[in-house]
Amino acid sequence: KRIGNTVNRQVTFCKRRGGLMKKAHELSVL
Repeated sequence: KRIGNTVNRQVTFCKRRGGLMKKAHELSVL
């Protein structure tokens, strides 16, 4: 349960970071 929670947190963090990178890329393109 604890390990799964950690993995879940990592996945969420990766998704959030990916979204930020995508936004930054779009802003840089504009």
